[in-house]
Amino acid sequence: MNYKVTVIGAGRMGSALATALFHQGFATTVWNRTSAKTEALARLGISVAQSIEESVREADVVVVSLNDYNSTRHLLGQPDIEAALGGKIVVQLSSGTPKEAREMESWASRHAIAYLDGAILGSPAWIGTPAATIFYSGPEEVFDRAKPVLMAFGEKTMFVGLEIGHASAFDVAVLTFGVSAMLGFLQGQVVWESENLPAGEFLETIKGMMPAMESIFTDMSRRISSKDYSGDQASLEAYSVVTRQLVSWCQDRGSDHTIPDAHLSLMERAIQAGKSQADFACLFEILSHASNKPI
Repeated sequence: MNYKVTVIGAGRMGSALATALFHQGFATTVWNRTSAKTEALARLGISVAQSIEESVREADVVVVSLNDYNSTRHLLGQPDIEAALGGKIVVQLSSGTPKEAREMESWASRHAIAYLDGAILGSPAWIGTPAATIFYSGPEEVFDRAKPVLMAFGEKTMFVGLEIGHASAFDVAVLTFGVSAMLGFLQGQVVWESENLPAGEFLETIKGMMPAMESIFTDMSRRISSKDYSGDQASLEAYSVVTRQLVSWCQDRGSDHTIPDAHLSLMERAIQAGKSQADFACLFEILSHASNKPI
């Protein structure tokens, strides 16, 4: 089907989405509050709407790429816009939480709007390439109808569940790991460079650890599933000693120690709860509760 597609938002990501659609032959319209951001898209041949109502009136699928869900509600939650969206597919690709996804689904249902919630794992430069991974959740029949459009954004178009919040949950979980890993890499690089270790070799050292890390993650996942946190390899107390050493190193060097401070705080809570000889995976129980609640 030759869908007409509108992209709401022409920031870096919205522009990448609109460009990918255009290159795949879709009749593409874009709207942005600041019209200057649409100039490059107009030169490419993409239609630029002068108002949101105009942008959605003739569209079959409306893709939203804004800063957050509040912006979406503010722009689309107007009676004339809601009426124009009735019977159409809205694909939310703004950043948000599972709770916000459920609220958007409720809004869409009240106005007979077919709604999909999505989460992009990657940068604008990845859109339209095999590197882009995008999670979607919602009614499967809506996903199937919209799939020709969604595939324009990348081959790794993944339907992750009927529960509307699952795409956002996938995104939050994966990005939590990714951001933590990147911060750990940067902290390690600080130590490496400050101690004048060979330039460039930190990356190679980390890459060489990947098979061992996969084994560690597999073991941690097993322990969490079975609730078996016996410290038969390295105890949490041993990890806390190493983390204190990092804090001490940062203090001696005048480097920021926000990250190891947070890690040490988590470990000390578990140790105070009698988990000093447990496996590192026992911190899952700490992270699952509010900081003022006992484990």
